[in-house]
Amino acid sequence: MENVRKLIRQKENRKLEFKAILPKKENLIKTAISFSNSFGGSLIIGVDDKNKVVGIDENEIVKLEETISNTIYDNCIPNIMPNIYSARIDSKLLLVVEFYSSSAKPHYIKSLGKLKGTFVRVGSSNRLATMDILERLEREKRNISYDSIIDFGVVYEDGIFDVDIIEEKLNQKLDIAVLEKLKFIKKEQNVTYLTNLGIWFSNVKNQYFPMIKIECARFKGISTKVFLDQATLDKNIIKSIEESMQFIKKNIKLGATIGEVYRENRWEYPLLAIREVLINAVVHRDYSMIGSDIKVAIFDDMIEITSPGELLIDKEQLGLGYSELRNINLGSLFKRLNIIEQWGSGYEKIKNELKDYPEIRLEIDDNSTFTQVRFLKTEYIFKNGGVNGGVNGGVNGGVNKLYEFIKENSGLRTPQIAKKLNISPKTLEKQLVKLKQENKIEFVGSSKNGGYYTKENSGK
Repeated sequence: MENVRKLIRQKENRKLEFKAILPKKENLIKTAISFSNSFGGSLIIGVDDKNKVVGIDENEIVKLEETISNTIYDNCIPNIMPNIYSARIDSKLLLVVEFYSSSAKPHYIKSLGKLKGTFVRVGSSNRLATMDILERLEREKRNISYDSIIDFGVVYEDGIFDVDIIEEKLNQKLDIAVLEKLKFIKKEQNVTYLTNLGIWFSNVKNQYFPMIKIECARFKGISTKVFLDQATLDKNIIKSIEESMQFIKKNIKLGATIGEVYRENRWEYPLLAIREVLINAVVHRDYSMIGSDIKVAIFDDMIEITSPGELLIDKEQLGLGYSELRNINLGSLFKRLNIIEQWGSGYEKIKNELKDYPEIRLEIDDNSTFTQVRFLKTEYIFKNGGVNGGVNGGVNGGVNKLYEFIKENSGLRTPQIAKKLNISPKTLEKQLVKLKQENKIEFVGSSKNGGYYTKENSGK
């Protein structure tokens, strides 16, 4: 039951929903369909939306299971088969309904049909699928990568591609045979057309995909109110990665440290890790979201990189060698060009780079239709409020951030928290004292085995 305990300490998200009682029929169906069309998830009945365990009547458990199973089976097309089981937490009974990401998507409400009855999970809510999303779900079912789709409106002609950098890296001329092998073009009924991938490397890219670009900005302070510098990089997508790195270098500090023998230059942020995130943003972005672009935002307290599309694997699996490509042919091209060294190794490289930057913390937000990766200055956040410091900023902002950290990481002691956040124990003690005075946290257990909990998570 420890897994269930961990779940009920979390906030509702794209893979988790709480209900104090059995949801209405319509809401239950939408949740089943949304989870199945997205990344799967758990519906826990007996927990309210404030994470309070209220439990369910033990005499109703069998009836509830039957109602859930029958409702989902009778109203969802194709059929959805959830895993339903009970769990006892703090002497109260809960019902857990687990859904899995389906290979038979799109699922939809039988009575409404596919166009009006297909739902997906966006953040912690269920949303009606747009036509773009419906098309994506159909492609996923047929295992078709968006970059391989032929555009019958773009016919191949000499000089249409911007491939100098590819020819240089491959050390060969891109004739028709090579272009076809790279999936840039495809012949249909004796006419050679460009694929979406081919268009992305063509001189008509901005006509068909105007949002395939990287928008870079340096802001004053920690808000987006005032620009200090900005650049739009909308040419070759490989060149855009390096141009983005140049923009970042121009807008962060280069300091100096004294090594054992020589004076060493050290950038304010781990540049190799940032470059890896940019590569991932370009390779794994959802190019079917044609109205969105990649954004690089530099603030006083962090660098934030935003890419259209959700993470394809759970955050917990990052760095474990798992790899799933949204754009198969683009990924293969980057691999061939040695921009990607090894499948599934990117996040591990990022973690290794961060070991030399204990003052920088990596944060990944994948709870929407966008993926945001932040390189956060922990000392800045906790002393000045930082990225989520709120309207008060300053010390109060740091306290608020610490409260959120303890809420998400219950049971840690002071040395453990200080190490994870890379802040001094002295600074941390001041924050902890303030939270205890406000009766927001408490230390539970012995000094050796206990740890800090928020009041709502302590179980008292």
